Amino acid sequence: MTGVCVVGAGFWAREMHLPALAKIPGVKIVSVVATSEESAKVAAGPYGARAFTDLEAAVADPEVDVVDVVAPPDVHLPAVLAAARHGRHAICIKPLGRTVAEADEMLAAVAAAGTRLFYAENVPFIPALQEARKLVDSGQIGDVFRVKACEGIGEPHSPWFFDPVRSGGGAILDMAVHSIEFCRFFAGAPVASVYADAGTFRWADRTTAEDTAVLTLRFANGVIGQCEDSWSLAGAMDSRFEVYGTQGRVLVDNLHRQPLQAVSESAGWSYPLPVPGLLADGHLDMLTHFIDRIRDGAPSKSDGHVGRDVLAVAEAALRSVASGRREEVAR
Repeated sequence: MTGVCVVGAGFWAREMHLPALAKIPGVKIVSVVATSEESAKVAAGPYGARAFTDLEAAVADPEVDVVDVVAPPDVHLPAVLAAARHGRHAICIKPLGRTVAEADEMLAAVAAAGTRLFYAENVPFIPALQEARKLVDSGQIGDVFRVKACEGIGEPHSPWFFDPVRSGGGAILDMAVHSIEFCRFFAGAPVASVYADAGTFRWADRTTAEDTAVLTLRFANGVIGQCEDSWSLAGAMDSRFEVYGTQGRVLVDNLHRQPLQAVSESAGWSYPLPVPGLLADGHLDMLTHFIDRIRDGAPSKSDGHVGRDVLAVAEAALRSVASGRREEVAR
């Protein structure tokens, strides 16, 4: 049995991680940690888990093997460090930290402790994107030369998002991290440089952070990436992905239609293409992958270094917004 302590009792913990963990065979949700006892009990109750407000005490519980961090970004570093101190593996949602420096501190801690850190970015685990990756890898659309992602919401679901001290930033750190990882997933090379423009249009009365951003990425292999990300999509949500190749293209709309559209000159097929689990968001597959990698020790497709590299791109984008120039991504 693999015991999990979930740190966080907000929307993402209650609606995504806790239900997914409960479906994985051999996993026991041991506890939930929150800032208030009431919210911890509400989240823990359906799973027979214990409720904590003391992070250290919860992580120290000998039943805990894994700490799943589903809390605001200002909690990520202390939670991962606590997990490392007690010899627990850690799973951490995006962004891995508020800065690359925080991510580096996490990676150093788990390396010293001999534990593992997994980066809970669900985008590569979305079934439609898994199918799209198979198409691309099989050469059906030729050589990839451009990738694009659009991730937008009308408003963050909690007030802490508007506080840059807690969140680390705005739409770039919250939404563009999804788009950046999608582009990295299909481009097949590291991001070399980024040009970004951003502004605060809808929520200027609530935050100094950007609510709208457009990023242009240039990968080391020449592929061009585009990211359109926002908290300003009034009354709607957006989750769309595009991959362009020399012989075809793949379009994925994960919210508004059958989520995979593919066109291939060589294979002779086009939309619609049957895809199992069309509307699934990948969280169950992602968390199952992490638990399996903890059990078998094999490499993970999304570890802490992935989250750190995405943060490096986000930081370059923020430098670009400030400088008005294309900025290189620091390694």
